[in-house]
Amino acid sequence: MLRIFTIALSLLVTGCSLQAPPYQVSLENVQTIKRTKVEPMNVGAIIATKKLNSISLRGSSMNSPVNKSYGDYISTAVEEELKLAKLWSPVSSTVITGTVLTNDIDVSGFSEGSGEISVNFIVTKNNIIIFDKVISAAHTFDSSFMGGIAIPNGQTNYVNLVQKLIKNLFENKEFISAIKQ
Repeated sequence: MLRIFTIALSLLVTGCSLQAPPYQVSLENVQTIKRTKVEPMNVGAIIATKKLNSISLRGSSMNSPVNKSYGDYISTAVEEELKLAKLWSPVSSTVITGTVLTNDIDVSGFSEGSGEISVNFIVTKNNIIIFDKVISAAHTFDSSFMGGIAIPNGQTNYVNLVQKLIKNLFENKEFISAIKQ
């Protein structure tokens, strides 16, 4: 009995490690970028600091399924959106890169959770910067006082947060203007 108690207590103290769900392409985002009628682009590195590569959900840490890096998660997400829109090319001279500035999901509320993310996106064409701007997104979702509901809801809604970030990038007038040049 003491052994079972000790194992249970050690699991409780160490917390759980979760993984963000794989990114799901947003058809709305694909249609938005297709309407711009731009040339195919490439996606380079989006960098996230070690601090931003883990999201705490009530003591459980959620990590990226892509190389344990949310920067890689976001760059893969942008690339998948562009591929589905047939606007991705590994040899394009127009390259999207960036740095993750904020990356968080908050499930501490009693009935509502929220997420925020911001990335300083940089687009270069022939190695010349043509776009450099911070793009942000926020997302709210149903949550619960009970961790068994709140934590999975936060985990699941990370994809929605990243979809909103990419939507805000693809709808940004300065971004569209820069990549059309």
